[in-house]
Formats: sequence, C-alpha cells, structure tokens
Amino acid sequence: MASNPNSVVVIDYQDLVSNKDISSDIERAFGAHDSCLGLLLVKNLPSDYLAKRERLLRLASVFAALPEEVKEKTVHADSRYSFGWSCGKEIMNGKPDLSKGSYYANPVIDEPEASKTLQEQFPEYCHPNVWPSDDLPELEVAFKELGQFIVGVGKLVGKACDAFVAAKLAHGSFSATHLQDVIEKSKTTKARLLHYYPQTTATEDGASTEKKDDMDSWCGWHLDHGSLTGLTSAMFIDESQVSEDGKLTLKEVACPDPDAGLYIRNRGQEVIKASIPRDHLAFQTGEALQLATRGLLAATPHCVRGATAPEEDPTRYSTLARNTFAVFMQPSLETIVTEDGRNFGEWTKEVLDRYYDKETKEETKKEQ
Repeated sequence: MASNPNSVVVIDYQDLVSNKDISSDIERAFGAHDSCLGLLLVKNLPSDYLAKRERLLRLASVFAALPEEVKEKTVHADSRYSFGWSCGKEIMNGKPDLSKGSYYANPVIDEPEASKTLQEQFPEYCHPNVWPSDDLPELEVAFKELGQFIVGVGKLVGKACDAFVAAKLAHGSFSATHLQDVIEKSKTTKARLLHYYPQTTATEDGASTEKKDDMDSWCGWHLDHGSLTGLTSAMFIDESQVSEDGKLTLKEVACPDPDAGLYIRNRGQEVIKASIPRDHLAFQTGEALQLATRGLLAATPHCVRGATAPEEDPTRYSTLARNTFAVFMQPSLETIVTEDGRNFGEWTKEVLDRYYDKETKEETKKEQ
C-alpha cells in the first residue's frame, strides 16, 4: 500500500487487472476506522486516459460559455434536472446553488429500456439522454468515452470491494458479486460534468464578500447516495485567456490557491484536503454501498472549497474556473436498499428532496 501526503490510499491499475488481493487497501480506504478517508486513488492507468480527461473537461467551459438560450434547450425539468444542463436548481446550504453548472447523462445507455410506468414514476433515471447535438455535438462523444472508461475501472474496484466485504460478513448475507453486479447490470448509472464558475469575491466598491474559512464555497458538504463514485482530478482554467480570434484558449493552469479543492471528513470527523493527481482516478463510496455492506464500507462526506483571493486583491481569481467529472455507479431502481424495504428508486426521490426545494419541485410539476 502506498499513500500520498494526505493519507489517501493509492493502488496500481495493474493490481486491479491482475486480481491481486488488495483487501487491506480497500479497508484502509473505505472502512469504518477513524483514519479511513473514504477515498481511493488508482494510478498507472491506460495511456489514453489523460487525453479523454482533457478533452471533456475543456468542453465544460465551452458549454458553460454558450448563450443562455442555447443551454436552455438541454434543460430537462421533468426529470428534476437529472438530465441535461442544470444551474441554480440545486439547493446547497439552504440556498440555490449558482456557483456551478452541471451536465447530467447516462454515459452507458442513451435510451434505457423502461416501461411507460417506470418512465413516469422515475423520470430521474428512465428518460433518454439529452445532448446539444446541434450546438456542441462533440460533448456527447467525449462524455461517453470518459464515462465508460471510468465505469470500466470502477468494475475492477468493485470486484476488490466485494472480496473484502464477502470475507467479513456471514455467508449468504452479502453477494460476493454485489458491487460488480451494480456496476455491470444497473441501468441507472449517471455521470455529471461540473463547471464551477469563477468566483467574484468583491462587491462594486471592491470590498471582499467571502471569508477565508468558507470551506464549502464551491460545493456544500454532502454524501453521494449511490454505491461507488469515480471522479477525475479537477481542471482549473483561466477563462480570461483568449486567442487572437477571440475564443477561449482553455489552457489548464495550476490552482493558485493551495487551500482550494476537494475536502473530505474522515471517519474520525477530521477534515482533510484530498489531492488527486491529473493522471489518477479517484473513487468514493456512497450511501447505498454503506447500507448494503452494513457499514463495513462507509459513505464519504465531502465538499469543494473555491479559490479564495487575498483581502488586498479580492478579484485576483475572478476568472478562474474549475471543471471536473464524476460518474455515479448505483443500484437498479427495483433493488431494495433500506431496512424498511424501500427500493433505490423510491429512496432516490427522498434523497433528491434534500437538494431541491419545494418551489423547484412545484415548478417542475407545472411544466409537466
């Protein structure tokens, strides 16, 4: 086992491919001990990974810069904004989240095979993907390529998790292929391309509007509700840089604020900044897996802190955007996930209620 300076467990891709026993690493990463962070990094990935990452993450800035009327064509209110573009619909810390925009799609299945009843009951998962085919057709291709790559690595991580849990729980109480089956057979896989807008940290008179201790300024503390989440390292882009023809150069830059980025609360309630190298993939555990494993693998509380400019120069980072991509691998709709017998589809609706207020839900009903 190897760890980065922040105690994140790092495993080699070839160890996953060769089916090496990495149960101790799985426990260190995802277990319930106080020191467990809930994050696993995979290094030495196939050589085409970096190109896939860079292509899609740059497109996040391209799409976000499109005219509002163009982006609006991909907004899908009927699914509670779970397909296509979403900005300002999600509630974080009690307020509409305007700090980021998201593009949602199933990277594995374009049109899920679902009855009309299921489509009406669970539009969050049973609607066909929505793509900007006329305005940015390359987004669909890049989204699917990177999403399917992450799902492929996720299957290998899932196999290692299954081996660890099956050895710990009583025979017959946990399927030895539980997480593998979730990833391979479920039709509910959902990916999210995120664009964190540059933060304006000054008012018109130049006064700073943010505090340095605003830990979750880009994304509030939350748990993923699926089983396993795969995510890329973030790409920071200075959106003030344009070429001679006036287009964004989309050059990746190092984050200028060492305190900005992903933060995780470990099992001992200590908050730790988690750094993900560009050529690594990260995996986090979600609530559905915690329930299925009876807490052996615990969900990961996390948030994202924005780049905070110094008080003497509050507009320094006002053109700095952050793009990233997450793939949520989760159970089929009919899979029972709670002790009181609720399936994943029913439970998902309750989870979404945490992040979408009553006004948003009523707006959705009116538009249906």
